[in-house]
This record gives sequence, structure tokens and C-alpha cells, in this order.
Amino acid sequence: MTKQLKTIFSVLIMLLLMIATRGHDNWGSSLVHLPDFTLPALFIAGVYFRQFWVVFTLIVSAIAIDNYAIVHQGVSAHCITPAYSLLPLSYYGVFWISKYISTLMIDNNIMKNALVIVVATGTQWFMATSAYYFFTATYAKTGWVNFPTYMAQWSLVEIPPVLYWVTAIMLTFTLMPRINLTLNKHSSI
Repeated sequence: MTKQLKTIFSVLIMLLLMIATRGHDNWGSSLVHLPDFTLPALFIAGVYFRQFWVVFTLIVSAIAIDNYAIVHQGVSAHCITPAYSLLPLSYYGVFWISKYISTLMIDNNIMKNALVIVVATGTQWFMATSAYYFFTATYAKTGWVNFPTYMAQWSLVEIPPVLYWVTAIMLTFTLMPRINLTLNKHSSI
């Protein structure tokens, strides 16, 4: 399989995971509600693909998924404010900062990579959340006074799932080559 074909296949898998997990009741009545895969997809794209068409496809798809859910699935549009226009920029920031992550595997750079992932996730969340908060009725009534409480409430709900996905990805990317090597050894005996 050529490198371009592998990239297209990988992007397709990431898009399918985004469609399946981008909130919106997981597009059906699933038994398990998985957290949104958008940021982990951007980390993967930034570390391994680093091509503009990949990040453009992922960001446009995230917006299209949201629009489809609002228009055709009846999902509330309360989060679609002028702040939503910052979301693609914050997504691109995650993709861009991912170039400082050497790999999404557990290796001797794990502390540096984990720090970049945590800072990038937190920064993206803070940008999106503070912009959204600015356009809420709470801000209109009280200004920034309640923002620390709002941050404390929602950061614990929205940031950890991204880190759980990235942890699962890192474990998978670390173990799969070892599993494949072991399976290949056993099949050649």
C-alpha cells in the first residue's frame, strides 16, 4: 500500500470515529457513549501526517457533522454562537502544536509529549470555552465574575475524555507493533 493510500485510509478511519463520537447521541441508540474523537484525530494528524489537506478535511468534517446534527437530527444549536468561529482556529492550533510531539507511543519522550498534549488540550478548551461563555446569558448578567466557577465545572467534564482517548491511542500505537511482531514470529514457526 502506498503512503498516500495509507494516509487516505487513516483519515477515513479518523472521520468515521469523529462521526460516531461527535456527541449528538452517537448517531443512534448505542449502548456506549464514547467521547468526541476530534482532538485526538488532530493530534494523530499533526504527529504523523502534517499535511494541510488532512487537517482541513478533519476540521471541515467536524463543522459539517455539527451542522448535520443540528439541521437533520434536531440537536440544539445553543452552542452555535459567534464564538463557534474560533473553533476551527483552535483545532488548527492543536494540529500545529502536535509537530512538537515526537510520537504517540510510550517511549523516552513520554513526559515531554504528555505535557504538550495536556497544554494543547487545555489551551484549546480554554479558547473555545471562554469565547462561548462571552456570548452566554450568564456573561451578559454578571460578566467574568462567574467564569472561574464555570471553568471548574466544565473543565472536569470536557478535558479528561480527550486525555483518555490519547492514552488509549498511545497504548495502542505502542502495543500494536509488538503484537504484530509476536504474531508474525508465531506464524512463521
